[in-house]
Amino acid sequence: MLPKAVIQGSDLPEKRRAKTPWKGTSPVETTASYPSACARTMQGIFSSWRKTKRGARQRPSVRGETDAEDERRAYAEQSTLTALVSHLGQDTAAWLESALSPLPETFRISLHRSDRAWTVDQIRALGAQPIPWMPDETAFTMPFARGKAPEGLPQRMMALLHETGRITRQETASMLPVQTLDVHGEMLALDMCAAPGSKATQLAEKLHPNGVVVANEPVSGRVNMLVSNRSRLSLSNVVVTQHDGRHFARLPPPGFDVVVADVPCTGTATTRKNRDVWWDWTPKESRKMFKMQVDITLRGASLLVPGGVLVYSTCSIDPVENEAVVAEVLRRCPYLELVPIVLDDIVLHDGLADWPLLNEQGEMVTSGHEEHLPFFSTSHLSPLQRKLQNEGSVDEETRIAEQLPHCKRLWHTDNNTGGFFIAQFKHRLEATPEGVGRTYLSKRATRHSPDWSPTRKQPPKATPNTVLAADPEVVEHVASLYGVDMSPYSVWQRGKRLNLAPPMVHTRLFEPESPTNKGDVWQGNTFHPIRVVHAGLPAFTLKKSSWRSRQESLYVLGDTFTDNVFEIDAGVFIRLLRGWAPLVDAFDEATGCGSLPQGAFLLRSLLPWGKETISVWIGARVTLMIDENEQNILRHKLGLPWRDEEE
Repeated sequence: MLPKAVIQGSDLPEKRRAKTPWKGTSPVETTASYPSACARTMQGIFSSWRKTKRGARQRPSVRGETDAEDERRAYAEQSTLTALVSHLGQDTAAWLESALSPLPETFRISLHRSDRAWTVDQIRALGAQPIPWMPDETAFTMPFARGKAPEGLPQRMMALLHETGRITRQETASMLPVQTLDVHGEMLALDMCAAPGSKATQLAEKLHPNGVVVANEPVSGRVNMLVSNRSRLSLSNVVVTQHDGRHFARLPPPGFDVVVADVPCTGTATTRKNRDVWWDWTPKESRKMFKMQVDITLRGASLLVPGGVLVYSTCSIDPVENEAVVAEVLRRCPYLELVPIVLDDIVLHDGLADWPLLNEQGEMVTSGHEEHLPFFSTSHLSPLQRKLQNEGSVDEETRIAEQLPHCKRLWHTDNNTGGFFIAQFKHRLEATPEGVGRTYLSKRATRHSPDWSPTRKQPPKATPNTVLAADPEVVEHVASLYGVDMSPYSVWQRGKRLNLAPPMVHTRLFEPESPTNKGDVWQGNTFHPIRVVHAGLPAFTLKKSSWRSRQESLYVLGDTFTDNVFEIDAGVFIRLLRGWAPLVDAFDEATGCGSLPQGAFLLRSLLPWGKETISVWIGARVTLMIDENEQNILRHKLGLPWRDEEE
């Protein structure tokens, strides 16, 4: 460990040095007392600080194998983040050892793939061990660090299994919010801040096939990431929307059965994967986030049906972003109560009923002197401190303090994970006898005369990107083309794509009217005012006047197609997989298929593990239409070389 004085010295950037919470002797005095080798080490310890174009200094590179690990540890030991951990009563030495170490690689198994058992066999062969509190071998941890799979087969298999949707890489702590929910397949759920989609897809798999997850994300670039993950996993029960979570639109009543509010936060519990947190975080950053976190959660609560559950979570350790937010939501939503969280085989700690506020130097501020803190609000105070300072009702603050231990904290040191915070609210049934979310009990809607009737408002004009109910004639044509029964689904069209989704998307989000806060209504048979970007699973695409089945839909529908499909033997399947692109006549000679229709077509073969349906394009030649990752999975199952090794 380096002396504090060295870290305080002139080698630190000016901005960072001003924030350093300790005082000591000068660097020269301290260094002189050490042997020369140690002195040289300390003089060079900050050598990775780089100058900007203006000549000022900035923080060091802190990622990858070139990290100055000693430098990072030295800064971490004296950081305001470590000071916070100490003030919260943790063993800082043990916490630092864990917080500075890399996370293990962890992931979930896709629950509804037909080759799930094969996938489990593959990752077990690579040394995977089940995560004990995730049931039925649905999640695993690997014997190597996150993103550091050994070169060769482990690295390749991990990438292939993820890219083809058989596994989803996800940090263990991030699995907690959904795993603690008691859900069933007839629920409508909302993930308010869904991208990149790990929790939304985890919830969608639990609700599969009839329940629906509305996965919301305000940022366009992250929406694309969310859509990509939905398609990668071939999930039909995800509806992607784009709203600021604080102002999520009214859906038709009664509201959502489940709401997940995994809100934006400072990420102070992510030091094992986001090493810049050591330099970026100071206590004021948490206070800046507080209002947005509260507002998002309040909006989610207002959309929750009586009896419904809202889970609030962050990857932060600061109580201002955690217990303080929960307490404020309880104050402003008396119809909510905290639900105890019980999960076996994992160490969780009760939420805090009292906590300190820190200044920018990581020092605890004396009660009653917090008003000088940047971005301070009395809502940041613990219930105990609020009572001492005569803020709010004593009875209310006592009631809130009694509930806060129902929240749970996950510390780095207990389960070899990142840190996390989670709380579950329940909308008490008796609190809202109207049977709908609180957002529908608009006072403005009740101020009209007895003879008033609501106006039925028209939605905006559709654009090429608007998600619409598919034309029944198009649906019938595609169904007859492939001999597939699409009656179990609601079918949606966006541009040249047909998407399949559970009927609930139509019955609870599209068909009913949706009230405004003034008492008027948006007419039914439209998603408006919800801004739906994608609905369901892309199953077919119109290309060159031919409706082509998409690869992600074959995982779901492949075995059900009865038309536009031809059975081939395993030998022909393998030849196609190895690059054979025969002329149509040569393919007929090899298979006896006769005349084939031009355009998209399906081939089916009985392979050692069962039937496999693949997509081809019939032109002058028969051309395989499977992406390279899926081809390599099939090759591996058949004991063939990787595609790039055979080319």
